[in-house]
Amino acid sequence: MKVIAVIPARYQSTRLPGKPLAVLAGKPLIQRVYENAQKCQRIDRIIVATDDERIQNVVEKFGGECALTEPDLPSGTDRVATVAKRIDCDIVVNIQGDEAFLDPGVIDEAIEALINNPDYKVSTVGKIGVTEEEHQSPDTVKVITNNKSEAIYFSRYGIPFIRDPHNNSVPNPSLKHIGLYVFRKTYLMEFIKMAPGILEQLEKLEQLRILENCEKIYVARTTTDCFGIDTPEDLKKAEGWLRNE
Repeated sequence: MKVIAVIPARYQSTRLPGKPLAVLAGKPLIQRVYENAQKCQRIDRIIVATDDERIQNVVEKFGGECALTEPDLPSGTDRVATVAKRIDCDIVVNIQGDEAFLDPGVIDEAIEALINNPDYKVSTVGKIGVTEEEHQSPDTVKVITNNKSEAIYFSRYGIPFIRDPHNNSVPNPSLKHIGLYVFRKTYLMEFIKMAPGILEQLEKLEQLRILENCEKIYVARTTTDCFGIDTPEDLKKAEGWLRNE
């Protein structure tokens, strides 16, 4: 199977203008994301999908591949689909343009879930071990799974509700959702045509559209923490993380 990765990268960002071009330890953030994706064994081709020529120029300068898309697309997934539509491939990996620290091994695991199991059309990633702060924070998306590592539900709310927080004999099964998505190309083209469901509109979580339409999502697990970069403070945190590594 041919696997491509598409990295959606918009120039506009409310909290960090020009975010893809923000310098992280001497390199633009988008280059960090691109080079991290290159470490994956299962990805055959990587393309940045952007609405801005400034990002295109930077990507091409460091030797990456870039495609310009319309600026008014409704979501990053639509931007990914616009690029993937014209490429001959079987699987499309949507890697967020601010996720520079995703474990390449777990990306490969999420891809392999689709390669090895024809029943799966979508996979994603969850980090084991949600902290109490993350469990309560609406800024951290949580996912719970069944015994087959298939998503039961995603929420900004603290799921599951822990009725007896002092009972340490039952661990919290919730995972911190990492915003990576692996689609079969055929399903991605169907997905972008679906209307948002009620749960998606309430939670503002696009992946709930998949569950509402009765499709399975495989959740690959990682112990490596990962964080998006949305603010100047996040950028400083990322630089500190790189120094420690």
